[in-house]
Amino acid sequence: MLKRVAPVLPIVLLSLGYKAILCPPPPKICGSQGGPPITAPRIKLRDGRHLAYKEYGVPREEAKYKIVFLHGFSSSRHGAAVLSTDLSRP
Repeated sequence: MLKRVAPVLPIVLLSLGYKAILCPPPPKICGSQGGPPITAPRIKLRDGRHLAYKEYGVPREEAKYKIVFLHGFSSSRHGAAVLSTDLSRP
């Protein structure tokens, strides 16, 4: 029995070691102990998730219009094209 197990045992041990080395650590949640800090303004949704946002343009008190830009699946709030605030140009 030992003669049959002996050749397989080093392969099993090497594969377990290889998997342990290359397996990434679990992700850390923003704002949790040891996790990255929260750096963006955000709102809490009813289901418990958070939605981060970024404001561009004139200050909120001076704004006449509110434009909401919803980015696509493979983008983020930082990828929005900033529109010109000069309304004198057509």
